[in-house]
Amino acid sequence: MMIILSIEHSSVVVISVAGAFRKGKSFLLNFFLEYLYNLHKSQQSDSSLEWLTDDCQLHGFHWRAGVKRDTVGIWLWGEPIMIESVTGEMFAVLLMDTQGTFDNNSTYQQCMTVFALSTIVSSVQIYNVVDNIQEDALQHLSLFVEYGRMAMEQPHNFGKPFQQLVFCVRDFKNQEEYEFGENGGTDFLENVLQTNPEQPEEIKVVRELLREYFEDIQCYLLPHPGYKVAERQSFRGHVKDLRPLFREELKKMVPNLLGPHNLKPKIVNGKTVTCRKMMQYFKEYAASFDGETLPQPQSILNANAKLICIEAAHEAKVNYCRGMDRSTYGTRMMSEKKLLEAHIKHGITALNIYDKCPKIGSNEVRRLLLEKLQEDINAELERYKRLNEAKRVTGCASAMLACGDSVFLGIGLGSAASGAIAGAVLTLQAGVVSLGIVAIPISLTTLFFIWAYVWTKPCFERITNKNKTR
Repeated sequence: MMIILSIEHSSVVVISVAGAFRKGKSFLLNFFLEYLYNLHKSQQSDSSLEWLTDDCQLHGFHWRAGVKRDTVGIWLWGEPIMIESVTGEMFAVLLMDTQGTFDNNSTYQQCMTVFALSTIVSSVQIYNVVDNIQEDALQHLSLFVEYGRMAMEQPHNFGKPFQQLVFCVRDFKNQEEYEFGENGGTDFLENVLQTNPEQPEEIKVVRELLREYFEDIQCYLLPHPGYKVAERQSFRGHVKDLRPLFREELKKMVPNLLGPHNLKPKIVNGKTVTCRKMMQYFKEYAASFDGETLPQPQSILNANAKLICIEAAHEAKVNYCRGMDRSTYGTRMMSEKKLLEAHIKHGITALNIYDKCPKIGSNEVRRLLLEKLQEDINAELERYKRLNEAKRVTGCASAMLACGDSVFLGIGLGSAASGAIAGAVLTLQAGVVSLGIVAIPISLTTLFFIWAYVWTKPCFERITNKNKTR
């Protein structure tokens, strides 16, 4: 938490790996960790980047061979890794591991919720599949196609709703037709996304619209990592035990995805997301998927609408407070009328700021956030009233403690303030509050005699001196 708070305003990059359970998602993420930490080290020391060397041992995300699942829900690596982009901006890179989408120990609804949530919050969603891109893998993308359609139909269009989708085909066997790596993967993906009349309509729609709703779609074909990796309890993370061909292909793929030239921050509703905002986004998206049914495209849209309204409401409230701070600046108390005039003026400005936020999703979401903004502004008004009232007491006390040399109770009254004090004493004696001055725990009679003494003392001294000279 301390690390996140120290970089709360840094743009965040979220790399997620999703796919069927027990297919090496956590194993793949450890190569990402190895690369990012070595990249960070080389940037800090201004040295050449070396990674995946013979003496390297993988560690980080827990993984194992076997048929039982090893990741439940969604896991984030415990700290952001700071990487300097090619533009010089520092990005906080987060790595996300997810529960298998076809886990036999979880319901279909749970699997799809994890898959949907990880895709929504990630900058890059890596879809980890084995041997081939099956029809069911594409079918699970239908949720995002439907959401993309709804998002693109909104009055305010922020561009494509999703950023980058990468198919990582593991243990690919058809090397004779498609070469390993990105080039072969591009050709392979083009073939997979082709449509034909025999396909079900929903599959055809997914194929036709994926490129329209994702900014970028890529595919990498990877060979088998070596049988020593697959043998249970035999692989301890030593890179030297990897199949050389697998190792070389990883050294090409990982920099292409995570290198300084290719990293892109997370974008939500057309705006770059910071680490601080990302925490709020996780909460809102998770809340929208918290139910007994499959996540609905409308739920995702309403979650995005709520995020827009929350940001607009925050900006409106900050603007109101800044305006009120300027209006109430100073040590003198304002009249209640002027305070309310300032409140109305800056309150209207705040509501106009909120009203200008893009209108997407449900109107109910906007209405509820507007009510919350009005409550917050009214609460701030009460705070400004209390601060203003405090100036009433402070002003009176300051006047009474002005510089002087009166011997009574150690209180001095400066001659320049004596007229105002006299007026205040007479007003308070009459039981009327005026000029922002209120009674304090000193007898009014005592105050009057102090004032009278200060004014009459010089006269008595002059008369006494004249009598002495005679």
